[in-house]
Amino acid sequence: MSAWLHQQDGWTIDGYEWDPKERPSVVEYDWVVHLGAIADMTEKDVDKVFKQNYEFSQWLFNECNKHGTHLQYASSSSVYGNTKDTSETAPCYPQTAYAYSKYLFDRWVFQQEQNIFVQGFRYHNVFGKWMHLRGRRANIIYKWRKQAQKDGYIEVWEGADNIKRDFTWAGDICKLHTDFITTVKGSGIWNVGSGLSHSFLAIAEHIAEQEGVEIRTVPIPLEDQMRMRMKTCADLKHLKETVGKRQWLNIYEWLDYEA
Repeated sequence: MSAWLHQQDGWTIDGYEWDPKERPSVVEYDWVVHLGAIADMTEKDVDKVFKQNYEFSQWLFNECNKHGTHLQYASSSSVYGNTKDTSETAPCYPQTAYAYSKYLFDRWVFQQEQNIFVQGFRYHNVFGKWMHLRGRRANIIYKWRKQAQKDGYIEVWEGADNIKRDFTWAGDICKLHTDFITTVKGSGIWNVGSGLSHSFLAIAEHIAEQEGVEIRTVPIPLEDQMRMRMKTCADLKHLKETVGKRQWLNIYEWLDYEA
C-alpha cells in the first residue's frame, strides 16, 4: 500500500511497523490506513492476537478520533465463517482467533461516537507480487508455484474442485483505498473482492501446466477441516452502490503475466 501511494502525486506517506514499546502518532495526518495484524489463522496464542489485532486497533481509533484523523482499516472475509450470506449486514460466524479479532473490532468501532470517517474493508483472499514476505502465511498461489519449482509437483487437498475462493489482487485493493480517500465522504464496512470464485483445483492445474509438473492429492489436515470454508465470494452490492462497478484483475491474467 505504501509503495502504491508513493507513486501517486501529491501524497506524503509515512509507515509504521508493529512495535509493542512504541506507538505511532497520528497528529497532523489526514488519514491512517491500518493494515497491520497477526493474520495467521493457525495462531493459538489468543491473547497475542487480541492484543495486537483488537486492542491496538481500539487504541488507534481513539487516537484518530481525538485528533480528527480519518481511519481506514483492514477487516477480513473470514468474519463470515462457512456461510452463504456474505452481505455486510449478515450474521457472522468467525471460526478462528484472527477472525474473531476482526469481527469484534468491526462491531466495537461502529458502536463508538465517531468524529471522523471510519472505513473498514473485508478483504477476500488477497494475492500479489510480494506474498513471499509473509513466509508460511503466504497465499496458496505462491506456495504452489514454489512447490512446483522446488519439488516438481503440486499437492492439493482432496475435493479441491469444491473448495472455491474469491482471489483479489493487491493492486486493485490499493486503488480502492485511494479512491475511497478521495471520493467517499462517509463511514461503513465494505466487502472487497472480484465477485468471482475459482476452485483450488482449477488454479493448481493452471500453475501445474505452466510449470510442467504433476498434481498430487493429499487428505485435508484435521486442523484445516475444523476451520474450512468451502467457498468465499464477495457480495459487492454495497461497494457498487458506493463507488460503482469496478474492473478487477482476473487471477488467471495475473498467473500468466507472472509466469
